[in-house]
Amino acid sequence: MGTFGWRRQLNHGRIHEDNMARHIIMDSSGHSTIEFDKTKPSDLAEAERRFQKLIAKGFLAAEEMGDGKHRVLTEGDRTFNPATEETIFIPALKGG
Repeated sequence: MGTFGWRRQLNHGRIHEDNMARHIIMDSSGHSTIEFDKTKPSDLAEAERRFQKLIAKGFLAAEEMGDGKHRVLTEGDRTFNPATEETIFIPALKGG
């Protein structure tokens, strides 16, 4: 048992704490991963601010549903869910 709860293996041998969640932000250079503790109010507040900022910039949010599946949040359902373990933020396509 780790500091934050039960641990489980992730890809490449990394350990992930059950109380930890992550935002994966896709961009033109690849992606950034930001992990945060779902049990810390300050981490949740920062995660919610990040979520709202990215949605306002036009990013689509996809929440992990389990078994490697994600659900893209619809326009009327784009609210921060503190229980979600992983959210991927996908930039809007730009025409050119």
